[in-house]
Amino acid sequence: MPTPTPSSEPLPLNLARIRDKLSRHTPRFLPESDGLRHAAVALILREYGAGRKQEILVIRRAEDPRDPWSGHLGFPGGRLEPSDPNPERAAVRETGEELGISLDACARRIGALSEIRARSLQQFLPLSIFPYVYELVHPAILRQNEEVATTCWVSLGFFLNRANRTTMPHPRDPKHILPCYPLGGRALWGMSLTMLDELLF
Repeated sequence: MPTPTPSSEPLPLNLARIRDKLSRHTPRFLPESDGLRHAAVALILREYGAGRKQEILVIRRAEDPRDPWSGHLGFPGGRLEPSDPNPERAAVRETGEELGISLDACARRIGALSEIRARSLQQFLPLSIFPYVYELVHPAILRQNEEVATTCWVSLGFFLNRANRTTMPHPRDPKHILPCYPLGGRALWGMSLTMLDELLF
């Protein structure tokens, strides 16, 4: 998944501003959450290179007919297991399994985003996702497992620039048009886009 070239990036976004925003942010939780299954994902940020570019890690899930998000772009994570004491630990565990890195060792949590109800087309699913935001504090070498097809660090400036945002027909219902960001011949949309919007705007 090649790194996209933004049409024209705005001024660099400082991670300190994101940390400050998240410190004052109150995530929303679903009133029906107790009756749902749960999953969690990690939005991993870093400052990279001589220019201290702000980037976020995006993965493409492997093709798997058993996975409702097969082949989608998104963030590392997965469903809670009985051994997980809470959703955040599930996000840490799943990231370790999928990417071979320990968020406890190489990153720090800087905030949480709102719980999201999963849906398929117009129908809600009995599952919700808890997104957590991490900042890398030490370099991390990614070693993806079979659940992840590719990984890519994408400039936050690309997502902040509304000129890079477009629309797409829903993969299973072309009459339903969705907002998205095109990335490497695919698109980031749906719940992942909802998380990005809450983080950045």
